[in-house]
Amino acid sequence: MTNDLAPRRLATTATSHAVRIACALAALTPASAAWAQTTPPPLAAPVTAAGDATVLETVTVTARKREERGQDVPQSMNVFSGAALESSGVTQLEELQFRTPGLKVVNALGQASVSIRGISNNASPRGGSASTAVHLDGVYLPRPILALGEVFDLERVEVLKGPEGTLYGRNATAGVINYLTRDPRGGSGFDGFVGGGSYGLLRAQAGFNVNLGEAAGLRVSAVHSKDDGYTKNIGKGGGDIDARDFSALRLKGVFELTKDVQLKLTLQSVNDRGTQGMGASHNPATTSAYVFQAGAPQRESARRIRLDTAADSSRQGTIASAEVSANLGKDLEFKSITGYVGYSSRSLLDADGVGGFIENASATDKSTFVSQEFQLSGRFGPAVSWTSGVYVSRETTSGTSLIADSNYYPVDLSPFTLFELAYDSTARNTAVFGEATWQFADKTSLLVGARQTNESQEGSSKGYLLDFDTFMPVPFGGAPKVSASSFTPKALLQHRFDKDTMVYASATSGFKSGGINFNPPLSKYSPEKVKSYELGTKLITAGGKVEFAAAAFYYDYTDLQLRTVVGNQTPISNAAKAEIKGLEFTLIGRPTRELSLDLNAAYVDSALKNYISPATKTDLSGTPLPLTPKASATAGAEYRWALGGGALTMRAEVNHQGAVIFPAFQNTAFERQDAVTLVNANLRYALSGGKTYVSLIGRNLTDKTYLSNRNYTRGFYDLQTFAPPRTFELRLGTKF
Repeated sequence: MTNDLAPRRLATTATSHAVRIACALAALTPASAAWAQTTPPPLAAPVTAAGDATVLETVTVTARKREERGQDVPQSMNVFSGAALESSGVTQLEELQFRTPGLKVVNALGQASVSIRGISNNASPRGGSASTAVHLDGVYLPRPILALGEVFDLERVEVLKGPEGTLYGRNATAGVINYLTRDPRGGSGFDGFVGGGSYGLLRAQAGFNVNLGEAAGLRVSAVHSKDDGYTKNIGKGGGDIDARDFSALRLKGVFELTKDVQLKLTLQSVNDRGTQGMGASHNPATTSAYVFQAGAPQRESARRIRLDTAADSSRQGTIASAEVSANLGKDLEFKSITGYVGYSSRSLLDADGVGGFIENASATDKSTFVSQEFQLSGRFGPAVSWTSGVYVSRETTSGTSLIADSNYYPVDLSPFTLFELAYDSTARNTAVFGEATWQFADKTSLLVGARQTNESQEGSSKGYLLDFDTFMPVPFGGAPKVSASSFTPKALLQHRFDKDTMVYASATSGFKSGGINFNPPLSKYSPEKVKSYELGTKLITAGGKVEFAAAAFYYDYTDLQLRTVVGNQTPISNAAKAEIKGLEFTLIGRPTRELSLDLNAAYVDSALKNYISPATKTDLSGTPLPLTPKASATAGAEYRWALGGGALTMRAEVNHQGAVIFPAFQNTAFERQDAVTLVNANLRYALSGGKTYVSLIGRNLTDKTYLSNRNYTRGFYDLQTFAPPRTFELRLGTKF
């Protein structure tokens, strides 16, 4: 078929779906609705391995804990293949947020905040838990910071939007992020790349498949990246700031124990000594508290700051999983997932805001997490399929904090301890869950599910805080306990017009347990809950060349957990209520063999209800939720040329995020980042045969300077953290 006839064929085929699309969009447009994204734009629009090269790839996912086509899953989700992540140079979850409207990720001072559709993990990692559940090969990662490490050698990443209160349950009020690592396949082999780039970046990644016979395989993969950091410390502390220093090793084995039983083992070790997100500095334009400072201000520019204490960070993690899958016959499938996560960290940072020593803060944390999940699934005749399971987990954590201070700068540099803390905690979770789908008509099905969760946490904290009136340490301590249980049901109605077009409506509940503020004064906070209502559509048209998805949603969000700066502490408290509503869509197309296009947009309207700030005692009702851009969008285009016996591929994309408020809630007029638009692009030339390639990756090409976090308290501090500047990376890769 000639190129001039291709648009006619596309238009003719699309016309047959016009009525269905119009009906679906009409249902998705309530008066208060907004735009957002539903399903995955491929980072590089891949094609099927055989047949028409203009047909978009069929993506297989396990979002519902079984393999199925992504377009068959009746919920909002984004899926990114590991190959596409590598070809586009994506190495961190922070970079994926600009390809996933509705997702916001912040890495500031060694702490992670992830928001999906306005629900974010504002809770402290000490005594609290995340609102987005992150899993690696089916194992829940309890510490949010583990999600910010570099991603490597993945089969895919699945971002599930909305509460996942049945199959996942624990701490998934916002959604779920699943990392699926690559299985060994195809006998022995090697693939990898080396790269270099801005700020002295050196990066290497390699994967080996080891053939262990017909019934077993092993994959060994490793990554190392290091650079000098994009923020320079011109103070006496020296050292790299906002620098990468990441290493990881993964072993994955797949063993066919019998023709009906398979075992998968994953062992991953991570050593991250990077200081990304630690280049925070005080804004000299608004910071006036330190009237005694005689030297130069801490910040010379966003990328040049004075720190008297060198930023130091170290995070080690070990993740292990054992998954046994068994076909029991008579349409019964059994699965067991055993998980272990060990984590430890230490950090040291300059905590004052002037060019000389007043204060620094250090901390250590340690966590040991074990989990066990059993699943049993099957069918009752041709019309009913079901999944059930039991889940248990236990996490023990401990840590210390120390703030060293001096009387005045530069008059008296005598150090003393301002604050000291030691804590420990044990959290337990048990749950039973189940879902059943009834195909009660030829093209219509009903899913019902529920999860019963019971959680408890107990711990102790002790230390002292200096009383500035008497200059004597005041001890504190306590051993608080919290417990909660919740029943979270789900109902979903789905109708198919044909195998490539469907609409759905769902009502889902989510739950996250309460927690403990271990810093003084010790206190507890309540669980948060969310009820979600979603109406969506997905379709494939134009002979497989175009994919479209959209969803409207409304959240009734109660007792949400918010972190607010009060004095020099950041306790968690519960806000009574919030409302979130929006509409999201994705459109992906490949009009020709050479060209692919994708457009994704989101509009999320969020507002606090009846909330009085515990810090300022002001009414913040109507304030948008933190880390929630009202509008976000991505437009991308990719073109492929045959050149010199190989292939040259270029992708360019424009990413837009609206203004966001940061979590401290001291002064929302200051604690915000205005809308920002970024431009990214990459070139990749694959030699004949496609096994060797060279690629050039550029990010933030217009070199926008924008904030990733800001904490403001009038008369005391205005601490700002800046996102990465323009960067380039050149890679050379091969496989054999």
